[in-house]
Amino acid sequence: MAKKIRVAITYICYPVAMARYFHEAMIQDPDIEVWSAGPFTGQQIPWGGGMKLPESYVLKPSHPTSMTAPPMVSYPMLEKAAPWQPDLWLEVNAGLTAIGKPTNAPLAMVLTDPHVLADFYVAQRSRADYIFNMQTPYMQQGDIWLPYGYSPIWHTETQIPFEERSFDASLIGLQYDISSVSNQGKGSRNTLAGRLINEQKQVFYRLGLAYQDARDVYHNTRVGLNWSSKQDTTARCFELMAFGLPAVMNRVPDLVDLFEDGKDFLGFDTEDEAVANINELLSNKERAVEMGKRARRSVEPHTWNARVKKILETAGLA
Repeated sequence: MAKKIRVAITYICYPVAMARYFHEAMIQDPDIEVWSAGPFTGQQIPWGGGMKLPESYVLKPSHPTSMTAPPMVSYPMLEKAAPWQPDLWLEVNAGLTAIGKPTNAPLAMVLTDPHVLADFYVAQRSRADYIFNMQTPYMQQGDIWLPYGYSPIWHTETQIPFEERSFDASLIGLQYDISSVSNQGKGSRNTLAGRLINEQKQVFYRLGLAYQDARDVYHNTRVGLNWSSKQDTTARCFELMAFGLPAVMNRVPDLVDLFEDGKDFLGFDTEDEAVANINELLSNKERAVEMGKRARRSVEPHTWNARVKKILETAGLA
């Protein structure tokens, strides 16, 4: 029997952490033995005043540590706590600081939020042997591009017929009036949702749902929406396509490089264009259904499992 690849993953362990998908993908992989550690918040989101989420959203790490301000791990302590010497340390960084760096294996660091944490990451980069950046507009020399992805566990294709779905349009995520830099200030998530509601559309626009709860909503949605606040191609882009939805999404660099505007999704640069695209899909069932099916085919390779594989290949472990 081949020896398993041993990976020690560190991250801020809160219910909707992007790192959860890396962690879960490695748990699923029969060729990987994973040990996890980091500040553990239980059911609480530690940002923006906090929010308590369902217990079913929680994935407890092997070695939970206390949440500090700022969130921190001590690599000398974690090296002693780990049950074995890893082949790779994987730090999925959404605001994590550290004492020291691993000495018994290389460290791969994933920068999950360079669109908002670029300055913070400056001080974190020096401990990494490999740096994976999830957004090309915010990459530095030597960074390796590793886009977001989707989970085959949670982001499955809807089987509900288009005409039987409850919601005309859905966006689960932060609610804000911030205008995207890509649309020259012409609208926002809040104003777009408001316009659709005023047009008597059935709109689902909320924060806090994830995993099975988000899946239930999107499976019951005719048109998926995304509006990035900066130049980031969000995980939602991949998720909407994996759900098999026709998606209306603002044009940002990585999105239009990875997928074909007009076939895999409908892009927009202004709120007016977004509304027109949504109405086009709602009034043209045949086009909407075909776009959803094509989106699902196009996104197929972009799983979190594939992202983990790229990290291991880069480190010479796969």
